[in-house]
Amino acid sequence: MSTDDPAGAPLTEPRGPGWREAAIASLLAAVLFLSFLAIPVLGPIALPFSPAPAVRTAHRRGLATGLAVAAGAGVLIFLGTVGSAGPAASAGGSVVVLMLVALPAAAAAAVRRGIPASAAYVALATAGFLLVSGSLLARSVATGQWPGREIAAALNEMGPAAVDRAGLDPETAARMRATLAAARDFAETFWIGLAGACWVLGSAVAFYTGSRAARPAPSADAVRFEALRVPTAAVPLFALAGAGSVLLSGRWRQAAGDLLIPLSALYFVLGLSIICHFARKWFRVRFLRVGLYTLVVYFPMNVAVALLGLFDWYADFRRRGEGALEKS
Repeated sequence: MSTDDPAGAPLTEPRGPGWREAAIASLLAAVLFLSFLAIPVLGPIALPFSPAPAVRTAHRRGLATGLAVAAGAGVLIFLGTVGSAGPAASAGGSVVVLMLVALPAAAAAAVRRGIPASAAYVALATAGFLLVSGSLLARSVATGQWPGREIAAALNEMGPAAVDRAGLDPETAARMRATLAAARDFAETFWIGLAGACWVLGSAVAFYTGSRAARPAPSADAVRFEALRVPTAAVPLFALAGAGSVLLSGRWRQAAGDLLIPLSALYFVLGLSIICHFARKWFRVRFLRVGLYTLVVYFPMNVAVALLGLFDWYADFRRRGEGALEKS
């Protein structure tokens, strides 16, 4: 069976029953999410990859099948945790998984319907940030438990003990305690922005990894991380948020910071895509590219990467780089 996309190109449906592919994708998404809950250190690495099977399926089969994968993963999470966590907690976890998996699948389906890949990702990052921050605020108001205070309490409990166990000299230990105290205060104040930044980064992993796995589906082939663009309208928003986080006080400063942090993460992703664009041309060995990507994640290189993405609206580094290569 084949249909036509908005541009008129034929979309050939993959062979085999869609329910089988959806069932396998649901199982894989649920396993990845459960590994996040069960494995202490390596588990969190699997979390951003958990929506990738639904993204792949949405590219290949469409929105309905991608959402079916999200629903199936939510059901599997409920069945896998209800015995240990109880019905209420398991139902809450299922809703989180449904949101986590459904949004990237919807973005992939939007690309399948003709939406530009960059616009689909930016919309995914924006919608996810609003949904995550809104749900966290609603939960905090309902329960009276604020994530910022919980994070601060956890850091207060674990931080000094970890420094004491490290056996550092007094001067180094004092610096470490001061750093942990600053991190605690920052997380307690800007926990919404940190959650939003996690979503921006994690959704990029899910969207682009799942799209790569779906190739040679036509819509997935159009999703190229190295071609990512962010609308110019985000630049004045970033500038206003940065100015507000410095000049304002109280709740207004907190709101500006909560907006600035995920925008910084978005520009980091954009800067990384620019580096990826040139790395694919200059480093043919994949190992060298992986080493470069690992290097730019660390401070202060990650700040430089975010600035690279921020000023791309003005410099258009990829176009200038191509022009320089042609002249040489």
